[in-house]
Amino acid sequence: MEITKTSTYYLLLLLVVMLGSCKKETEKKPTQINTGELLFNSSNKELDKAFSWAKYKALSYAHDNDDPVGYWYEAALPDREAFCMRDVSHQAIGAEILGLGKHNFNMFLKFAQNISKEKDYCSYWEINRFNKPAPVDYENDQDFWYNLPANFDVTYSANRLYKWTGNKDYLENPDLINFYELSLNEYVDRWELGSDKILNRSRSLHTPENLEKSRFGNKRGIPSYNEGGRGETILGIDMSASIVAAYRAYAEMLQLRGNLSLSAEYMEKAKQEQEFLDQFWYDNENEEYRSILYDNGNFDYFMVGEDQAFLHYLFYFDAIRDDSKILDLVEKYETNFSKLIVELKSYLPIIFYENGKSELANKMIINLCSPLNTRRAYPENSFTVIEHLTRGLMGLEADAATNGFVSFSRLEKDLEWAEMDNVPLLSNIIGVKHFGRTKTIAHNINGETIKWTAKIPGTHEFLFVNGTKTNCTVEKNTPQPYSYLSIDLKEGESATVSTTLQS
Repeated sequence: MEITKTSTYYLLLLLVVMLGSCKKETEKKPTQINTGELLFNSSNKELDKAFSWAKYKALSYAHDNDDPVGYWYEAALPDREAFCMRDVSHQAIGAEILGLGKHNFNMFLKFAQNISKEKDYCSYWEINRFNKPAPVDYENDQDFWYNLPANFDVTYSANRLYKWTGNKDYLENPDLINFYELSLNEYVDRWELGSDKILNRSRSLHTPENLEKSRFGNKRGIPSYNEGGRGETILGIDMSASIVAAYRAYAEMLQLRGNLSLSAEYMEKAKQEQEFLDQFWYDNENEEYRSILYDNGNFDYFMVGEDQAFLHYLFYFDAIRDDSKILDLVEKYETNFSKLIVELKSYLPIIFYENGKSELANKMIINLCSPLNTRRAYPENSFTVIEHLTRGLMGLEADAATNGFVSFSRLEKDLEWAEMDNVPLLSNIIGVKHFGRTKTIAHNINGETIKWTAKIPGTHEFLFVNGTKTNCTVEKNTPQPYSYLSIDLKEGESATVSTTLQS
């Protein structure tokens, strides 16, 4: 058959149409893959709803690399399009669990890169999406808002991120090392924050020369995260707790980097600051902690008004070790938590989980995520709910130094169950399911062999591993005694640890 130019044209046109049709069909039905997104399910459906809301709300605050600041998520008051040092530090583990590791590292690096002598070794308290100090908090290098615990909080939280992720950049990045060392030396000296000077320092150090024309005055160096109260805050207990935590954190980082002698020096500084905290802040006569020292010499204790219960920072910075004092504070928060603002409430559920009050912690998380909570949209709320459920209810902890993770069921009743899948930690993706307080299944979904330490509540002579009776170790010196053993999980492997032989 003779092929004319006209027929050739129509054949080519038909071929183009067919190819185009195939392409459109492929686009309509993309290949379905497992995205690996974090999942949580339990016998408490209200808790499931809270998790779902918190996950999607937190992820809605995450921004990709299109903005000048790079990867970032919102960590400030809603709609500021910015992230501040306190909020990022508090949201970071929740963000990491949600897969926002690039965002975390970029934001911590931004804080580190903006520390300067001109700002008296402060960084920018709040950075916006345009990679600039947020105008609401910053006028110039001599006039800006700054809460002094921030440098220590960032240092402490960077170490926590290393433990969770195994990302050695948190230990070895030159900009971060510079930030840690300036913060724990020049910054401490410049602001007279060491325990040998802090009670005699001026509250108005390094204020702008022309104070009358200053926007922020002595808010350039607030010695606490407390921003209200009954007068001029001279010092907050969170200031002392944060410096203890930062010294310990950097001592651990130095040890991991092999600098044992310098690590010991920082650990000694942490010990001295801990002694100051224990002696100055604890009122032996009244048998309770003070929380804020004012310019008239008076103290706040647990609570004066809805935003003055600043003793939760003792838990957050791991600066309280006495079990009786811990339980006393837990009881105070249990009685009064409903009076607190969302920012403070967002620190509490894990405290309740870790001290035998899981039912209260569950109710609190449900309340924090409820539409009836008019301030639930604060970014800090949704990010920290993810951490509370992961580290609190499920008891998951990662330790990069041992290439392992821990699980500990904090379910309230034996008939309850809860599972969390696709949890990123170290170089792995893991899943864990608890059945009450007597059985746990762990799954190394993806990644190299990892050590799982299964902690089972209660004291047991032995545990069963995949049905085999196995010796275990008992830990009694803790608010919640437990038995534990360790198992190496290869990629794709699951294991079951229980108190009885499972059918």
